[in-house]
Amino acid sequence: MSSISQVNALPGSKPGIKSDISQWIPVAAPILGALLVVFLRVTMGQTSFLYDGTLIVLAVIAYSFAAVIGLIELYADQTVLGRWGLWLASSGLFFNIASWGTRWVGAGDREHWARWVFRYVPFANLYDLSLAFAMGAGLATVIICRKKEQRAIMGISMLLASLILLLAIFIGRAFIDLPPVLDSYWRPIHVGIASLSYGVTLVCFSIAVLYLIKDGVKIEAMALFVAIFGVGVYSCIGRFGSFSLFSQFKYSMDVLAPTQEGGLSPAPLRVDIPWVGPLMLLAALLLLAAILCFGWDYYKNQTNLKRYGHMAFRSAAVLQLLSIVALFYQMATLTNLASRIDLRSQMKYLDAIQYFGSKQATFANVPQVMPVAQDWLAQAGPRLTLGTSSNPVEMGAILSLIVLSVLVILFSFRTERVIARLPSLQKLDGLVYKTAAISFTGLALLLMTGAVWANESWGRYWGWDSKETGAFVAWVAYAGFLHTRIAHGWSGRKSAYFAIAGFLLVIFTYLGVSYLLPGLHSYA
Repeated sequence: MSSISQVNALPGSKPGIKSDISQWIPVAAPILGALLVVFLRVTMGQTSFLYDGTLIVLAVIAYSFAAVIGLIELYADQTVLGRWGLWLASSGLFFNIASWGTRWVGAGDREHWARWVFRYVPFANLYDLSLAFAMGAGLATVIICRKKEQRAIMGISMLLASLILLLAIFIGRAFIDLPPVLDSYWRPIHVGIASLSYGVTLVCFSIAVLYLIKDGVKIEAMALFVAIFGVGVYSCIGRFGSFSLFSQFKYSMDVLAPTQEGGLSPAPLRVDIPWVGPLMLLAALLLLAAILCFGWDYYKNQTNLKRYGHMAFRSAAVLQLLSIVALFYQMATLTNLASRIDLRSQMKYLDAIQYFGSKQATFANVPQVMPVAQDWLAQAGPRLTLGTSSNPVEMGAILSLIVLSVLVILFSFRTERVIARLPSLQKLDGLVYKTAAISFTGLALLLMTGAVWANESWGRYWGWDSKETGAFVAWVAYAGFLHTRIAHGWSGRKSAYFAIAGFLLVIFTYLGVSYLLPGLHSYA
């Protein structure tokens, strides 16, 4: 019997081949299933199920449950749920690809397929890019988590992927008409490479975080960085801090206003949301207290301060959750928004003046623009509404802060068990290296295809556009990762920090540049 087992264990034996094939089923099944859904969408037309909006919600649910199972596995005595988590991640990937594919068909149907099929590839705005971003993360996660010992990674990567999809829902799924200058076959090539590469950087970031936990980095250090991020978010709420939470002790939110086409779009006027501001202010103050406690503990090793820091951090997380619940409740119930908009205090901002058609964007012409703005508000007031798509950057930042806070709190409990359940440092370090190398290659291809597309559209290969510069800086970060590792022998914790920094730069390029800085890209 033992000799038979040895024969079956040989690399070329039949059971081994079956095992190798079965490991790829969670990767192949969602791709083939999504192709079937797209075929049904073409043949049957749009139904309540063959609708990208429905499919993307299902993807969020599947990714979220996969993340929950991945996190539970870090604390369970046995890996009883790991395979369920893998198949949930695979199901999320199926819904994710299917939603993107059916959106492709919907874009073609919208123009009755008047042009060639690749014109309608859904890479026209940030919603499309977000779907593909999460799709790349889902694909990379499922490929890596085929191996049982690596399934802990999906606890973080699937949570971040579901957050990306939530952001896509906040942005809104409206189709846009591409400017003719951007209509090129290089668009799907360039943006496709970008989105899939971004997905790999997300997984690389997740592995790097787990490496730091395994390597014994204090949870308090992670909490300190999250608290600093939180204070930054709350202090800069509003456009470039013009409606800073700390200066006005309240929270204001952009409204959705009627357009000439009959739809709704974000307007550069903000309405005050009751109760949300004080809750966020208290959360920010508690995060400041946590920063002081953790910072002092880092230098003086004060156990009592560490305990108080955790108390402040956890209390801040509770207030963050309450504030987001209050915000969504007010968004659904708040009425008569026009009466809550203070035009006089907001008209001094440049974007508000431009919104009402002023020819000269200066502070001096506010009195001339004010009557026009008041008339517009009187007419549009009944149709003004609040929605998550009014300012997705703020919503994404607030939700990201909550997710990061929950992860830090979770990892602060029974940290020793989490460390024991994670793969070895050597395995995690190798995965960081491999995913970072793929990220570097993808971002390099992104820059090259983007340069060719730019030359075709604008007559130059490089123009230091904000998106171009952001992508270049992110690529340099991963180039630095590989250089320091290959030429100087850096590995382990140093490389993990590099990978985290690179992903933060990718996120800034993906979201921050798109909304905060002007540029030539269609969603900038």
